[in-house]
Amino acid sequence: MSELSELHRDALGELFNLGVGRAAHSLSQMVRDEIELSAPFVDLIHAHEVTATLIGSEFKELSMVTIDFEGPFVSKAILLFPERNALAILSNMLDPELTPEEVAEFEQEAMCEIGNVILNACMSALADEFGIQLHGGLPEHYFSDTDSLPIFAEGDADRLVLLLQIRLTMRQQLVEGHLIFLLSVGSLQDLRDCLDAYLDRIGMR
Repeated sequence: MSELSELHRDALGELFNLGVGRAAHSLSQMVRDEIELSAPFVDLIHAHEVTATLIGSEFKELSMVTIDFEGPFVSKAILLFPERNALAILSNMLDPELTPEEVAEFEQEAMCEIGNVILNACMSALADEFGIQLHGGLPEHYFSDTDSLPIFAEGDADRLVLLLQIRLTMRQQLVEGHLIFLLSVGSLQDLRDCLDAYLDRIGMR
């Protein structure tokens, strides 16, 4: 079954909200300033629809971090920002005396650190509440654009995507990005099974 019920989506939204809350706390400690991450809205689309979903938005030149997770379900987790939003985040995190060229030099390393915090916080929230173990690999950073996103064309044509829009606020500056979780149909069913067990345990089903 390739669909998520409204109850499943609501539960995932709450769990990912818990994860981004943890991420915001960790990022705030990193930059010694308050960072807020909005509660994400969860949508489920086919992988080939991701580019079309992002086209027409400000997501043209992209900066993204990926981490592969394994466990009861397998997922490639992606943190994706427009390139200018990524640089705006970094300019607030790094030494204000750095030139734009120096900020760009540190971008990949810093974005991997940010992606590692946010993606692992989200997946650990799922693992904790589901009572499972999810093992993540090392973060990798990519530059791309909406005309060439091969990462979404890899593998099974029926691959599905959990697409979450997030808003990050730091120092009165609002930037938007997406959390993307690539799942096979089989992995989505495994995720549904975890959600059903979780909902049963908390008496919601």
